[in-house]
Amino acid sequence: MTIEGIPAWSEAIDSANRSLLSLDKSFQELAKSGDMEVICSALVEANLLKQSMSVAYDSLCHIVSGVMGNTAEYVVADGSKVEKRAGNDRKKWQHKELAENIASRLNDMSVDMSTGEITMSPQEMVVKLLDYCAPSYWRVKELAKIGISADKFCEVEEKEASIIVRKGK
Repeated sequence: MTIEGIPAWSEAIDSANRSLLSLDKSFQELAKSGDMEVICSALVEANLLKQSMSVAYDSLCHIVSGVMGNTAEYVVADGSKVEKRAGNDRKKWQHKELAENIASRLNDMSVDMSTGEITMSPQEMVVKLLDYCAPSYWRVKELAKIGISADKFCEVEEKEASIIVRKGK
């Protein structure tokens, strides 16, 4: 469906953009009132708008993911890129067991096999541990590099592929 040669979705997005810019100007005027009740009510309503936009965007991402199939990347005419990345949700980590496994690997890696010399101090090994974990998560790709499958140390749930948009020039 088109409106005077412009796809209907394009016109709808353009109209929504204009409305959002106008809404932002209204918020700037609202700020001048200093009325806490009105300003907070506007925030609540804007949050609902944000949620609706998120639902529409997620729906479009799901459509794009299906259309892309096994294609990992698509370049749009303007140079923008749409990337499809798969990932998993990992839960119920066995932190102690994984840390012990990494410590063992680091200990093994600290020995020069040709001379038997220990090449890393205990402090260096602890610092090296940070290559594989961070305070809030384990670095799955880094663990794989030393032959450790993170999936053995947590429950893995398959997650729908995520869509990443990189704007062209």
